[in-house]
Amino acid sequence: MPSILVTNDDGVNSPALRSLWRALLDKEIGEVTCVVPEREMSAAGKGVTLHKPLRVREIYAKLGRGKYGKAYLVSGTPGDCVMIALGEIMADKPDLVVSGINMGDNITVDNLFTSGTIAGAIQGVLNGIPAVAFSAEIPETHKPTTPEAFSIHGRVAAEIAAWILENGLPEGVDLLNVNFPFRISDDTPVRLTRLGWTKFENYILERLDPRGKPYYWIGSNPLSVGERERGTDLYALMVERAISITPVRLQATFPLKFGDRDCELMKKRSAEANRKLQELVRRLKALLGEIAKVRVPKGRGRD
Repeated sequence: MPSILVTNDDGVNSPALRSLWRALLDKEIGEVTCVVPEREMSAAGKGVTLHKPLRVREIYAKLGRGKYGKAYLVSGTPGDCVMIALGEIMADKPDLVVSGINMGDNITVDNLFTSGTIAGAIQGVLNGIPAVAFSAEIPETHKPTTPEAFSIHGRVAAEIAAWILENGLPEGVDLLNVNFPFRISDDTPVRLTRLGWTKFENYILERLDPRGKPYYWIGSNPLSVGERERGTDLYALMVERAISITPVRLQATFPLKFGDRDCELMKKRSAEANRKLQELVRRLKALLGEIAKVRVPKGRGRD
């Protein structure tokens, strides 16, 4: 049976993590090992801990619907979690690293370098393991506290994990970055996207402590999203309210030489990746239709 390493940057108490964890167990697609930070490590990026020792403790987490799971809590970052899992906890290298579901979206190039969730997936890729990062938009008015609030997100994420285990990622694709709108139904679009640039414009707030010394907060305002962002994860999530699937390649070097043969190879890989990922899109749309039939009893309309 395949093995799956699950990590995140929100810690074991995240209801979105527990929903994903339970969905993976329900689907029975592999043995699941959960290794997460002992506290929230949002925006940790791909940091690793080199200046102090790391400690690991084990707990059993209640996942709901009568399910429990053993979690390893690491006193470090998501990157630390993956390295500890591979080096000390798991007997063999996993077949897939799954990071998330993050409590908050992780879209654009900006978050690719900032997100601890994506960093967990990247650490898997650097160790030769296919990976996927999942994140969900959170309403500004309230923060969901139960796994049930993310039940559909968990099922869709587990379906994507199953697809990767069955088919592998397309050649040239290192990981998938998947972002969910908070509300998902059978009408929710599923989009294959590219990374947008940034979602926010940052600013600095200066304050004075009781001794009159300055300290600073980094704040941000959302940028407007228009037609020029169409096709990006930013546009898909913020405008279309769609599930965004972004294939990510980590080789970021700008090619100084690019011949005809390179062009043909890239075109071939791109076409094949699009074909494979379109199959995933169709599979997810079918799943959303099945979920809607279960959630709306026969003979009853929607509210």
